[in-house]
Amino acid sequence: MVLDRPLPISEAWHTPDAYIEALLSFSTTSVLFMNLCGGIHMVDFLTREPDLYTTSLPEDWREFFTHHDIQDIIHLLLREDIDALRNTDEPAVDQGSRMWNGGAFPPQTLLDYIQTVRQLTLQREIRSPTPTSELPKQVAMRMNRKKVHEVEHFSQYVASLSETVHQRRGEPVSHIVDFGSGQNYLGRTLVSPPYHKHIIAIERQHQYISGAKTMDVRAKLAENPKAQYARKEKDSTDGQPDGQDGSLKMAALETTSAENLTVEGLPIAEGDSNLDMLGEISLDPEELLGSVAKSPKSEKPSKEEVSARGTLSYIEHDIQDGYLEPVVDHIIHTPIEDGARNREESSANLMVVSLHSCGNLVHHGIRSLILNPSIVAVAMIGCCYNLVTERLGPSKHELPVLQSLHPRLKEAGASYDPHGFPMSRHYENYRSPGATSGMKLNITARALAVQAPYNWGPKDIEVSFTRHFFRALLQRILVDRNVIPRPSVSEDTPIEEKPYASKADSIIIGAVPKSAYKSFNAYVRAATIKMSQDPNYGTLVQEHIAIMTDEEINDYETRYLHAKKHMSVVWSLMGFSAQLVEAIIVVDRWQFLREQDSVKDCWVEPVFEYGYSPRNLAVIGLKK
Repeated sequence: MVLDRPLPISEAWHTPDAYIEALLSFSTTSVLFMNLCGGIHMVDFLTREPDLYTTSLPEDWREFFTHHDIQDIIHLLLREDIDALRNTDEPAVDQGSRMWNGGAFPPQTLLDYIQTVRQLTLQREIRSPTPTSELPKQVAMRMNRKKVHEVEHFSQYVASLSETVHQRRGEPVSHIVDFGSGQNYLGRTLVSPPYHKHIIAIERQHQYISGAKTMDVRAKLAENPKAQYARKEKDSTDGQPDGQDGSLKMAALETTSAENLTVEGLPIAEGDSNLDMLGEISLDPEELLGSVAKSPKSEKPSKEEVSARGTLSYIEHDIQDGYLEPVVDHIIHTPIEDGARNREESSANLMVVSLHSCGNLVHHGIRSLILNPSIVAVAMIGCCYNLVTERLGPSKHELPVLQSLHPRLKEAGASYDPHGFPMSRHYENYRSPGATSGMKLNITARALAVQAPYNWGPKDIEVSFTRHFFRALLQRILVDRNVIPRPSVSEDTPIEEKPYASKADSIIIGAVPKSAYKSFNAYVRAATIKMSQDPNYGTLVQEHIAIMTDEEINDYETRYLHAKKHMSVVWSLMGFSAQLVEAIIVVDRWQFLREQDSVKDCWVEPVFEYGYSPRNLAVIGLKK
């Protein structure tokens, strides 16, 4: 399973080092890229003079875009044969006479930009084989098509990777630890036939664990606690020891907590909800297949027989770093026999996995390979890059970069979180002519990284563009009517010294009903209701926005309707360019593993079909 090419990169790059150098150099020296990925906030699109369309894009690009509709522009960015358009082997031709798609020909600088982004984008074609079997119906319940695809592919991938680890180390993987298990779709699959893995599901949300355990019962992977209690009562009256029915073995379902442990430097006392083991299930393969022998007097299974079955343990725990030994110690060292309290040593070999864990949780999982002797492999798939924290502070550009003064930029950029981005020493020490030391991405750039431009459809695009346009136009109204201050950036002031707005200078509208997007008037009315509840600006909104007539609102839409296409063009360029933001983050995680002496192999591999699940890049690490 170890790949010849550790990164899914274009054949244009002969080595990972050459690719990384090109990726970091372009992303820190291209003013256009930095503006599209981190410098532009769509809410402020219409509140600048001149607007962000004029200040962010070259004039010849804007002239070209006037001759083509947005669908053709998106096709150019994503699917057009750029090499054919950039072919310079033909005899000299007057560029002004060339045509594309019945209109003006793209500027050479635009073609070059598209080509560069495409070459630096990580390739997303899945290389793992199609799952050999579908999920059992009782396991797949409540999963949508996307989730079924993810769980089928990743469970098979994890099982195959565990075999690779076994072959490489000569020792089997004893447990699979699922970081941020949620409702435990992945664990429920891996514990079932044909995998029969021992799963430790770690989740901080109690309600998720409760829901997962309910689904375990419905999937016939666990006995209903009420039925179990009734059976225990019957067994006690019949004189039959519990757990000897030969079909399903359940450890205590009541919550038990670890005593005298230290996690993140804090003592865990009896009953502490941060570290609760919420029961263990030992699953008989025949029970899962519905063909269990029903003899109530069958012999109690041997330890070897039980270890061949899948087991499932839940731990309620808020993961704050990658040190897990105290968290899982009471599970992997506890004997299976009923009632046993003495601990026995075991040679545990754990694999940590994550299916779309948010933010820094992926960082914790990757670091767990380094911090824990018992962890021998990791397979982490991230998402929600906007929730990743920043380790090196705010970006400080020497180039003339547009930067929104949104207060969240200052708040996030000043976090200096040791668990945040970047992870690797290479990124931390990177020097670029376009920035100070260290590779940095602000929250605006990271939020863009979850875009999936190759999955955009015409209807989705129109809905998205309308939402952006309505929100930006409302911001213009709020500024014109002196509800919030007009953003101002001095070109002579270094970006790191420019004053940031405070939290009080922003209004968070949040979600409004879908029906509000039927017209701009409906949107303003719905947003006004939400804004009127703002503690800082609610009164001003009621005094200056709620009193607007339908004619006044409609006049704003008429005056700025031309800007909707401008916004659509810029948003398309942002989504297209942000593929590199995800590449920067994923490669940093791989680079971190590459730098560790204890890591033998590491690579990045797509494990889902992009059309189903675009966050499909798994970061893999194997310990020596």
